[in-house]
Amino acid sequence: MRSVLALGVLLGLPWLAFAQRLGEPTLAWYTIHTEHFRVTFPAGLEGLAQEATVAAEEAHQYLLTKLGYAPPEKIDIVLCDATDTAHRELDVFQNKITICVAQGDLTERFNPKFPSWVRQSVFSEYAQLVSADFVFGFSEVLRPLLGKLILPNLKSSELLEGIGEYLAEEALNTPPDVRSGIGGEHRFVRYLEERFGSDFLREWHRLRANDPWATLSLGLWSNDDRIFRRLTGRSLAQIVADSADASVLKHTDLTPSPFPKGKGNSLPSLGEGPGERSPDAYKSGSLIIKREIHRHSYLYGDLYLYDPKTKRETRLTEGARVYRAALFPNGKRVLLARYRWGDQGPVLSLFDLQTRQMQTLKEFPIHDYFIDSFAISPDGEQIALSIWRRGGFQDIYLLDLPQRGEGMGVRVQLKPITRDRAVDLSPAFSPDGHFVLFLSDRDGSFKLYAHRLADGAFFEVDLSPGPSPTRGGEQWELGPQVQIEPEPFPPWDGFPDTGYPITSYDPRPSLEPKILVPLPGTSSLSLLTFGSDALREHLYSVLLGFNWKTLQPSYYVRYENRVLLASLETLLRRDGNKAQQSVTATLPIITSLSTRQSLSLFYRRDEEGFISHQIGLGWSGSWKVSHNWLEVSLWGVTQTRTGQRLWENRINWRVGVTAELSANLRARLFAEQDGQLGIELELLPDRLVRLGALWNPQQNSVQFYLR
Repeated sequence: MRSVLALGVLLGLPWLAFAQRLGEPTLAWYTIHTEHFRVTFPAGLEGLAQEATVAAEEAHQYLLTKLGYAPPEKIDIVLCDATDTAHRELDVFQNKITICVAQGDLTERFNPKFPSWVRQSVFSEYAQLVSADFVFGFSEVLRPLLGKLILPNLKSSELLEGIGEYLAEEALNTPPDVRSGIGGEHRFVRYLEERFGSDFLREWHRLRANDPWATLSLGLWSNDDRIFRRLTGRSLAQIVADSADASVLKHTDLTPSPFPKGKGNSLPSLGEGPGERSPDAYKSGSLIIKREIHRHSYLYGDLYLYDPKTKRETRLTEGARVYRAALFPNGKRVLLARYRWGDQGPVLSLFDLQTRQMQTLKEFPIHDYFIDSFAISPDGEQIALSIWRRGGFQDIYLLDLPQRGEGMGVRVQLKPITRDRAVDLSPAFSPDGHFVLFLSDRDGSFKLYAHRLADGAFFEVDLSPGPSPTRGGEQWELGPQVQIEPEPFPPWDGFPDTGYPITSYDPRPSLEPKILVPLPGTSSLSLLTFGSDALREHLYSVLLGFNWKTLQPSYYVRYENRVLLASLETLLRRDGNKAQQSVTATLPIITSLSTRQSLSLFYRRDEEGFISHQIGLGWSGSWKVSHNWLEVSLWGVTQTRTGQRLWENRINWRVGVTAELSANLRARLFAEQDGQLGIELELLPDRLVRLGALWNPQQNSVQFYLR
């Protein structure tokens, strides 16, 4: 019966091999090697990788000076282009930072006043890693023995992000008017340093790192109130109450969850939506942009046509990487903003709804532009765009469309309406086409402004509720005229050339175990370690034990290879006289946000007094129901054993429900053909560390396991 469970587990897990892919298997990956970092990237991202390399070394030097600590091991930074959403992910346990380069919702996810979102991302994520990894005194002694099991400074994800954003702004000499206004924790960290001195963060980290309770509990039992009293003479609650952000911070939690990053900061899995704009789509009228799985590996945006009467969606593009869309006034064409691979900037395209043909309107230079939003004039001859450019300029531009008969070969030129340090967003034309309206924070908070096309004058706009033929349900009137003067645009010389050595990607350096977990029992002692390489192409977990009553060793070794589209898993296991070896190959056949199916072929050999051999073929299906997944596995097995010539055939099944509690924790309930019921917690799913209990109703027994 145990063999049925093990096979069911093998067949039920192949989805994890594809939920975290960083690109299809055919990509060529390279690594830039520096003294403190390995920056890994696919072909086509060379420029951004060089920029990230420079930023990483600068961040290392700044944080070493600021906090007096830096991780002794090399840090892996992976740049990818696997999803059409802005994404930054920190894996403290594996010393890895992942940054996806598509700048989806840049204004919502980043501070557009920063000159470079790459530098901002690297500084912020590395600062969070250094903060969480910080050891000193007591914890520094234990770190070489237990690795990343010792994380006394592992804080709540919100506080880590606040520390990261604050240190990034300080390192980059960010002026007050450019600093992020988002996040109470970010402002609280700044308040602490401004009130108690520039060494406050360093001393806070040191005291916490030397606290035995924090050291032995991944930071869960750190007494921050006592630490704050020692440093400031006041309790944490008093300091929060004193701060200008007391109303924002009254629910701030300084303690970590066991896993520091939540869903909003992790790589979207196959079961998650594309971002915060809506659960699964970006809508514009009857058009929908949905992000779907492409080639089993990418989360790319495509254009759909939605019929509100029938509630049916018709796909219009395939793998087009659409992230903004607007319908022309005549209803025959669609204006699209699309990503291009790697270092290239976005492209504006025109899509004909009748012919289903797409034409390029304008390609933007090498990663120097990001189209945030746009609007089409009532006559369909002009486009107003909000565009972010390097240097921290987000301005409004005009683009004249080719006239009839000119064709698409005409070179269209951008005309800047604004060019200054203010953030200008959401352009819209007035119904008569005489004005371009836009939001701007040039007075310290976002207000509505109008630009008169006839003479270039700017006005504040007054809004009042009520029916209006000019702006939906609101009336608007021109307020006082304002002067908006252009500012010098900072030159950009292109991507740097660092001169650091570049090699083809080698997974071995990042495979080194970084955590060791002792698991004592009543008559045994086991040690658990697990890990993966930087690209998650090779994953392993190893559990070694020894029973001092029977004087017999035990082990559980699992390795998964994801280099190809089909994953290959090997398993070696021994517990006393029982031993098992198996090999499983899994191939995805359907991979979408709501349905996943795969086929598996496996061989298994068991030793328990006699030797048995099993060969099987399985199918697994999974369907999203609300926020959970219904999982069904079917597999046929033919088996024989020592001294038996005939092969025995049978068909087995397993049904379960999986809930994603967080980015790093899943819970699973399942039932099997022989009546066994199980419950399983899957920690750090990418490493496949599982805690489970299996109930056998026939024997009325419960068996616990760790894999």
